[in-house]
Amino acid sequence: MRSKNQLPPATFESVWALLQESIKDTQEIKKENREMKKEMKRESKEFSKRIDEMIAESRRERKELNRQLGGISNSNGEMAEAYFYNAFKVNKRFANEQYDHVQRPTKITNGDIEAEFDIVLSNGKSVAIIEVKYNAKPDNISVRRLIDKVEKFKILYPNYKNHSIYLGVAAMTFRGGLEERLHRNGIATIHQVGKKMVVYDKGVKAF
Repeated sequence: MRSKNQLPPATFESVWALLQESIKDTQEIKKENREMKKEMKRESKEFSKRIDEMIAESRRERKELNRQLGGISNSNGEMAEAYFYNAFKVNKRFANEQYDHVQRPTKITNGDIEAEFDIVLSNGKSVAIIEVKYNAKPDNISVRRLIDKVEKFKILYPNYKNHSIYLGVAAMTFRGGLEERLHRNGIATIHQVGKKMVVYDKGVKAF
């Protein structure tokens, strides 16, 4: 006689039923896993798409910002050139000399020689080459390149090759100790002070 806690003997039918149920459970688990993988893949694809869109938008915004900053920079530079040009038209005095003409030449090329001069003052014996910046600082003004412009000017404008040539840098602001460096090399500095243009040409030398 079988006790109350004793399991009934396994039969083929009961084992087969358990096996079929186990197979069904396994198939359902596999199906759920496949659906989960599909959902994860879809979510990953959507996430990747959103990231790409965010990167593209960031690039567009950065490009637009650079364009705006470049426009502001160009506008400031043009404003500075116009201010100092008009100021020199009113007062043509520089390096203790009075000049007859004030010009704003464009970029000049002659063979392999190319140069651009912002403002040029001239008379019968002297020339003053003025480099103009809105903010003058060591990374946009090179003393060496300024001095090199003298020889280029003489080649591009042979009528002035025997003139005394003076150099100056005009800017709304000077930074990074640039003024002192220019003065040590005999190059004048020109500022806007209030509504007036002030020229610091003490110690300026002819090149």
